[in-house]
Amino acid sequence: MEEEKWSFYIIQNKGATYAGVSPDPIKRLKKHNGEMAGGAIYTKKRGPGWRHICIISGFNSKIESMQFEWAVKHAGNRRSCGIINRLKKLLIVLHREHWTSKSPFNDTPLHIKWIEEVDFGKYELPEHVTEDFYECESLEHVEEEEKEETVESE
Repeated sequence: MEEEKWSFYIIQNKGATYAGVSPDPIKRLKKHNGEMAGGAIYTKKRGPGWRHICIISGFNSKIESMQFEWAVKHAGNRRSCGIINRLKKLLIVLHREHWTSKSPFNDTPLHIKWIEEVDFGKYELPEHVTEDFYECESLEHVEEEEKEETVESE
């Protein structure tokens, strides 16, 4: 049985941010917004209105995605908050040789889908990280593309 493909995501709502991992970040967002059962207590307390900033795919396993999530949440000053600081932490981790002390060498080919544009200054990505940008109000097209990719890979 093939292991599920896990993604890391950053979401935002009314100035609050949240980072997590899921094999289905679109469905997970619905849980965070209370449209489905589940979702983190942190996001439920802040109510609906959560939206994706970015989704990062390409992790080799659930564990690898969770190591990445932990590293992003613990990078830099833990008291710094807001979307700009969350994205700066993301860049710090992307440039590390190892995301955590227990993670393998960081050369996993990752892909960032920017759903919402956030101006946090100029940045460079490591060679093994690619990116693209979506310019729309909804993620319906992202869901459709992911379904097409799944059908093509079968």
